[in-house]
Amino acid sequence: MKRTALILILCLILSPAALAEASHADDFIDGLTHAWNGLVGMTQDAADGVSAWADESGVTAWVQGAVSDVAAWADANGVTAWAQGALNDINAWADDSGFNEWAQNVSQQVQAIIDENGPAVEAWLKSAGEEVNRAWDTLTHAERHTEEEVKDALETVAEAGVPTAEPAQ
Repeated sequence: MKRTALILILCLILSPAALAEASHADDFIDGLTHAWNGLVGMTQDAADGVSAWADESGVTAWVQGAVSDVAAWADANGVTAWAQGALNDINAWADDSGFNEWAQNVSQQVQAIIDENGPAVEAWLKSAGEEVNRAWDTLTHAERHTEEEVKDALETVAEAGVPTAEPAQ
């Protein structure tokens, strides 16, 4: 379990660094930048078109009215006050129970593991076979893959054994 958690953490945080170290890093970065800019442009064009349609068809005004109606209902029925009170209670519990402190400590420990093992993982990715690199790519872009593909990729990466830094002596 500990190894799986380390792999997932490293997948999420180190994937851009590992990919950037490819033999054609400049071409990769240029291609990625070009693709990203194209995607941003297409998304902006689509958003502008949908926004114009929503304004012209009255959808925007209807949604704004519905939101106002729901907010007024929530205020009138005490839902807003209840939700705020619940949020305050949760925040107080997180502080009083030590949860916030624990979460901060865990975050610092995870960062220390990443800092310590990052160079070893990058070196491992450079020397890993194509199957491991494909699996790593699947894990770092899990939203593009099926659950089964992600599970298979996790097994492949785990079997390959992510190296860790040598303990300090």
